[in-house]
Amino acid sequence: MTNVIMHGCNGKMGRMIAGLVADDPEITIVAGVDAFDEGKNPFPVFQDINECTIKADAIIDFSAAAAVDGLLSYCVREQVPC
Repeated sequence: MTNVIMHGCNGKMGRMIAGLVADDPEITIVAGVDAFDEGKNPFPVFQDINECTIKADAIIDFSAAAAVDGLLSYCVREQVPC
């Protein structure tokens, strides 16, 4: 089982990936990150990757370009592939 954080989980592609992952027994989204959240996800959503307290094996990124620098800093610090 691979646990992932979906960065940009509430965008068009983030929702698409979350839907595909929901049907795959080999991968689970354990947390999401998005500036906007309506509370419709089956996983906790954080507004900033640095607020995320949930560990994962990898991060899938479909966020806005402005969020990439913070994401890459997080990935280096936490040693999580993106």
